[in-house]
Amino acid sequence: MPPANYDGTRCDVYHDGRLSPDFYAWVFPHGNTISAGAGTALKGFSIRNAVGGLRRVTGLEHAEVVRREGAPIPLKPLRRWDNGRDVLVTGDAVGVVAPASGEGIYYAMACGRMAVRAIDKCLVTRNTHALREARRDFMRAHGWVFWVLGLLQRFWYVSDQRRERFVKMCRDPDVQRLTWEAHMHKQFVRKSPMAHVRVFFKDLAHLLGIAKVA
Repeated sequence: MPPANYDGTRCDVYHDGRLSPDFYAWVFPHGNTISAGAGTALKGFSIRNAVGGLRRVTGLEHAEVVRREGAPIPLKPLRRWDNGRDVLVTGDAVGVVAPASGEGIYYAMACGRMAVRAIDKCLVTRNTHALREARRDFMRAHGWVFWVLGLLQRFWYVSDQRRERFVKMCRDPDVQRLTWEAHMHKQFVRKSPMAHVRVFFKDLAHLLGIAKVA
């Protein structure tokens, strides 16, 4: 349970190698409770210790614990979603959780919709090859986003120095606007070409270590 002074309107994300060496830690509101956690794919890193550290730095160390839970989160779509005969899996089972952000609900629902279409076509045509269309359609719609987010996570989340530059870059109004629009529409923003140009050069400055991190 949250303490009395907890702000339930905030979603806090922490890019800190002590809390997660390759992902992030978070504190999210859940009505009358909160969710505090961390993620990593690095073997040997203690999530339990990381969450304990997160609670200390956020002032939640004395908050009542309602439930402890953990689960693997797949961040890369599988190369095959069906067995070519009578099985088609969907959602987290095929890895449709976005890298960098960990968002999975929208993509699981989109994946499920495409799976239903593929199954319906398979039943109507009696052609099991139709099952493959679920993955094909999903990757056509979101594959590029997953690739870019995966690249972003692999580059920016590997050290605290890069995380600091990443956070500084995210303060930029152009980055915030383009990211928000892309998040809401689940596709890259194709308008505002000058904003993309500005972001490119700012990103390049951070990559080369020219931009100041303050």
